[in-house]
Amino acid sequence: MRLDRHPKGLWILAFGNLWDTFSYYGTQTVLALYLIHVFHFSLSDSYLVYGGYAALAYFTPILGGIIADRWLGSRNAMLYGYLLNIIGNFILMSNTLLLFSVGLATSLIGSGLYKSTSTHVVGVLYHTREQHQETGFTILYLALNVGGAAAPLVYGLMIYHFGWNYGFLSSALGITLSLIFFLSTWKLWPQQEQTRLPLRYLSFIYVLIVLTCGLLSFAFYHLNFLTFLPIAIFIMGLGYLLIMIFKYQQAIRKPLLMLLLLNFFAMFYFAAAMQIGTTITSFIQAMITQKFIHLVLPASIFSTFYALFVLLLAPFFTWFWYWLKHKNIKIMTAHKIGMSLTFATLGIYSFAFAASTTHWILSSIILGNLFLSAGELVLTPAMLTAISNNAPQGIRGVMMGSWFLFVGLGSYFSALLAKFSHAFAHHFFMSNTSAINMPAYFAEFIFIGTFTAVIAVLVLIASQYMKHDSK
Repeated sequence: MRLDRHPKGLWILAFGNLWDTFSYYGTQTVLALYLIHVFHFSLSDSYLVYGGYAALAYFTPILGGIIADRWLGSRNAMLYGYLLNIIGNFILMSNTLLLFSVGLATSLIGSGLYKSTSTHVVGVLYHTREQHQETGFTILYLALNVGGAAAPLVYGLMIYHFGWNYGFLSSALGITLSLIFFLSTWKLWPQQEQTRLPLRYLSFIYVLIVLTCGLLSFAFYHLNFLTFLPIAIFIMGLGYLLIMIFKYQQAIRKPLLMLLLLNFFAMFYFAAAMQIGTTITSFIQAMITQKFIHLVLPASIFSTFYALFVLLLAPFFTWFWYWLKHKNIKIMTAHKIGMSLTFATLGIYSFAFAASTTHWILSSIILGNLFLSAGELVLTPAMLTAISNNAPQGIRGVMMGSWFLFVGLGSYFSALLAKFSHAFAHHFFMSNTSAINMPAYFAEFIFIGTFTAVIAVLVLIASQYMKHDSK
């Protein structure tokens, strides 16, 4: 791969996406522990904030894309995204719950503005060399995963050496550095991406951003409101999708509805995998506290394995799918969803085994992350390909948005699943209801794993009735 075949802007965007992902995953992996240790949240409330944050991280790019397309343009949207993300991370360093809530909201809006436009700009940069575009997106994906893998480790080290607040400082400084690179190449970005707005439009955008930040801040500060906000956003998004779909004739409408059904089943993978920041992190922290794991760093550093295995396993799965295609073996998207849920089940059961033994704890935790990563590599490319192949041009972008809508709901559902499994486990282990009760953690993982396995079986049964699928 010759680097000079790629536009200079690709490396700026890849670096920016690395730090944007670093910021999101860093905050996500420490959020539940941070709320418990700094603000003394209950386990249940910390799970709720985690689920709301993870869900809104997938919802805000939809708003960011609308703002970029209708008013700001991609270049200005990325600039605003950088600035809001930097400001948000600095505010997150506050030890005041109200300001912390504002920081979460501001960084989410910033990330949504940046994330929704940077990928589009990569495509624009390759308008004269489309034959290298796929490699460019691969580089971008690699940068995302490097940021995701580094974040839990760096945040853990910062927390250990300097305190709970300093992980956010590392994100703010990294994004600031990427902003400097972005501004130094300001004239590099495509001219058609520039948008000069009248003052009244700029005022409207500022008010919209401030109101959205205020709404999300209120939700993070008042958890009763956060309980319903992701569901309300999902219902509105789903309603819009259905209105768009039913404008088409039956022949087109049926495969689009099938894609929504596939999205629905796929979200349960994320409900299981996103336990990485709730039940799994809480369990590992308990193991460290009880000295079953001889480590003084926060449990969040173990989340590094998830993103690291995505990086390491990606070449294998790429080869495997190519080999199957060469052998003319086709696997339905529904079957791949079933496979991903099976991997998720094996991953959660690996953590259950870790909670039941004192000899194979670390290896079981690593194996659990391996299975969860394999599930993502089976699921995400399959779903994006199915949408790309089956959605007509006029609604393809909206259907891509539906994927993120369901991933967001799955992320929120992961928090509910963690709360239900916690209640289930401690109902049957009343003799010791402390947070470091290993049999209770075993029961929580068995509950989550069994639930995921049941969904996997239902998907495989339903696949027998799915006549239409991706090509």
